[in-house]
Amino acid sequence: MNAPQVFDPHGAAAAVAADPEARLREIPYNYTSFSDREIVIRLLGNDAWDALAELRAERRTGRSARMLYEVLGDIWVVRRNPYLQDDLLDNPKRRALLIEALNHRLAEIEKRRRADLRDHGDEAGVERAARVETLVQA
Repeated sequence: MNAPQVFDPHGAAAAVAADPEARLREIPYNYTSFSDREIVIRLLGNDAWDALAELRAERRTGRSARMLYEVLGDIWVVRRNPYLQDDLLDNPKRRALLIEALNHRLAEIEKRRRADLRDHGDEAGVERAARVETLVQA
């Protein structure tokens, strides 16, 4: 259908000016027009983006954030590329290496989180983290 479209050249700029973090890009392998926010919402939902926004405000070194964004970038690129999906399905060793790398990054994030909870004297938080880890491993 050839319906006329209204072109507003300042609409996108106004949206970015209103929410500067909406266009922030830290997820690697993101060669799409999607912002980090859009990718996180597509992969994990709005609640996950809200949690990441809270964590971003508390960020000290950014190591865990970088590792988390690497995990999300790996998931995003595989999900968007059917050729890569086929390659991973056809090569179990390569798939195992990718999964091992993802698990390693997530384990490092968890290790930092536990250390941070211990440093702040949150023993209940450390116990919750241990319970969650055992549930995830099961």
